[in-house]
Amino acid sequence: MIGLAIEFLAGRYHATPWDHQVNEGVVEWPPSPWRILRALVSASYRLGEPPQRSLLLELVTALAEALPSYRLPQFTAAHTRHYMPVVNQSAWKTAKVIDTFYALEGGAAAPATLEVWWDGVELGDEVQLLLERLCRQVSYLGRAESWVEMSLLAEKNKPEANAAIGLAGEAVQVLAPLNREGLVGFQNALGQLPQPKGKKNAWVIPQDILQVLELDVGEMQRQGWSGIPGARWVSYGMQYSQKKHYSNRSTVVTPVPTVARFALAGPVLPKLTQAISVGERFRQALMAWSRDEAGVSARVFSGKEGNDRLDGGDQAEAQYRVGQGHAWYLPEVNTRGEIDQMVVFAAEGFGEENALRALGRLPKVWGNEGFDLKTVLVALGQVESDGRQLGVMGRGKVWRSLTPFVLARFPKKNKWIGETGFQVDGPEDQALRFLGQLPHLGLNLGGDRVAIADSTGNWLAIGQSSEDWVVRVRCRREGVIKRFSWVQFQRSRRHGNGSRGGSQGFWLEIEFAAAVRGPIALGYGAHFGLGVLVPDADG
Repeated sequence: MIGLAIEFLAGRYHATPWDHQVNEGVVEWPPSPWRILRALVSASYRLGEPPQRSLLLELVTALAEALPSYRLPQFTAAHTRHYMPVVNQSAWKTAKVIDTFYALEGGAAAPATLEVWWDGVELGDEVQLLLERLCRQVSYLGRAESWVEMSLLAEKNKPEANAAIGLAGEAVQVLAPLNREGLVGFQNALGQLPQPKGKKNAWVIPQDILQVLELDVGEMQRQGWSGIPGARWVSYGMQYSQKKHYSNRSTVVTPVPTVARFALAGPVLPKLTQAISVGERFRQALMAWSRDEAGVSARVFSGKEGNDRLDGGDQAEAQYRVGQGHAWYLPEVNTRGEIDQMVVFAAEGFGEENALRALGRLPKVWGNEGFDLKTVLVALGQVESDGRQLGVMGRGKVWRSLTPFVLARFPKKNKWIGETGFQVDGPEDQALRFLGQLPHLGLNLGGDRVAIADSTGNWLAIGQSSEDWVVRVRCRREGVIKRFSWVQFQRSRRHGNGSRGGSQGFWLEIEFAAAVRGPIALGYGAHFGLGVLVPDADG
């Protein structure tokens, strides 16, 4: 048995999988056997005296015979965005780069260590000594900013693996070199195929594992290879455990996150008018990424217990009485009225293990005009830590519609609320009822509080008198984004059911006696981006 310890000195791991582009925001995790062995081969060029090729070949051939198991540290997905200068025909331009990485537990103060173990592998003394020398020469793994120190481990200290072949958990694909038998089969198969025609050179078939690891990427592409000759994709099972932080006095368990914020990137960003479609696509994608071995998605995304009924869903008021715990998919916009961020909120938190994995690994959702929307998780935490005063997770006394409010049931004809002049089940009446069913707002609308109208007749309020109210609501002629009328918005879901009281949209203004923190989304399609309100900057 051979074990390696890889310590990440900066607390970060940057590496892009072979089949992805760097701006896609995907990180190769765990580090593939291909990447680790290639790093060792690269380190051989930095030795003062080059090793004998036969010894290096013996080392990599032995390690390629077995697929390793891993003990992975806890991690969190993060990213930075910056612009790189590009000179094109003597003109300076910039290219936007998204650098996604995994921030590992301990950071740079207490660097995390990843352990890799090859069971059943034995090395001679001379080969093992070479492995130790190579480990000392490896200064990074993945991209150059992933600073590491690598060392050989004692066999007796092997921990329980949380990423291995056949392990129950999330399935991930990693790249590994072929073993000797596989390479012989690969060589025989290529020998039966005709050489490529045209300007491309004939295939150069690697003769051993060392040649596989020494291949130059530019040369491979020039020869017309679509993949890496002599390598294969293998499926690993990966497990996670609940992360804890420790202090001197007591053990503190990290609170279950309730808010996940995603940044969107793509050739065409969706307009705010398409909010309900984007919300549905986020739900579908997160359900797919959170499926367990039985094919069941995380309840917080599906709103279902296993394969049973919808928990509240979007069925009129049932979604407020029962379904508040499952996820809401809420848009945030830039100055051009495009959705550039999506907030996924769950009042009960993302406590399920497969839900957290899905949030951390979601790479994209299907976008408009055939373009995918790249997604990058930029924040995961509590409502209070979101850090934005305005926006869907903001705080304020006056809130206004970002997307139109669509009634969940039809208004009652010729029925009025007392002497207020407001229609029963009209937009103001339904909005107040739904507000009372949002537990995170902390409103107390029961007791002796009743629906009342103010002296102007414009507001419908809940309180004890026209001067003593808890919350009041009125309809406006326009929303926060004045360029969009309600008729421009998609106002029906394309997947799933839901009760809807007509297709008309309403713009609301809501004022609270005391400031409240969002999110606030009301009516039909509220969990998918309709009926969303944001704090008024002047309120």
